[in-house]
Amino acid sequence: MEDRNTSASGSSEPAEAENHTILVVDDDVAIVEFIELALASAGYTVYTGLGHEALRIAHDMHPHLILLDIMMPEMDGAELSMRLRADPGTANIPIIAMSAQDCQEFAGRKLLVNDRLPKPFRLRELYGAVAHWCEGIS
Repeated sequence: MEDRNTSASGSSEPAEAENHTILVVDDDVAIVEFIELALASAGYTVYTGLGHEALRIAHDMHPHLILLDIMMPEMDGAELSMRLRADPGTANIPIIAMSAQDCQEFAGRKLLVNDRLPKPFRLRELYGAVAHWCEGIS
């Protein structure tokens, strides 16, 4: 998946979106496009990537928030979250885990996330979770 930067404004959902960047990490292109369109139309800047590319984007762009799928090829969400937390440059970025699966299967491995957003989710739930974790960030 390529590194895409999308920015848009003009939506009233949510007002705090100005200048906030979100990294979306998911192997399902339809979900990535849905989230990217929804967040960009709400005024967020959105980056997308998988695996090592997502790590590079997180390190280089230092997004305000990461939306992370758990079940992915190459590098799953548990491994990616551990690598992000191990890097001082990305350790404090809030991470929201997104999954249709129960995250309990990762109980034996560390899933180092701040919040969970079960799939499928409603747009209102996405906006609420993103706004909550971006609140107070300038």
